[in-house]
Amino acid sequence: MSDRAPGAGVMIGMCRLPLNATAPKIAREVVARLARSWGIAEIEDAVKIAVSELVTNAFVHAAGMPGSTVLVEVRRVEACFHVQVRDGSSAAPVDRGRGHDDENGRGLLLVRELTDACGWTPTPFGKTVWFELKAAWPLDVAA
Repeated sequence: MSDRAPGAGVMIGMCRLPLNATAPKIAREVVARLARSWGIAEIEDAVKIAVSELVTNAFVHAAGMPGSTVLVEVRRVEACFHVQVRDGSSAAPVDRGRGHDDENGRGLLLVRELTDACGWTPTPFGKTVWFELKAAWPLDVAA
């Protein structure tokens, strides 16, 4: 995972979700809908899996306080569909390096394999974990 400053590019969608067991499902639906609405449905499956893994990690590792939330932002950064997940934990994401057959601890492995780039950045109130997928944008937007 590499470092990158959050907030670059053109915002195309965002949602704040309570950090509970339903958050990954809602995040999947939101980012998939955004990919389809921007005419880049070919990346929908990878986007759904990657955002689900990041939001699940936030739920498992950052949901300790009542009222915890996760912020999912979707941006166009040049030719990439850029998704970032912000949570309240300052702990760095840990890639456990588990294999494909393990049931747990392989979320970051999946994100790395399914996306073109990924990384994380500490913030004053936690961290932002992000990924990007290159996409052929049929609807042009100044990026």
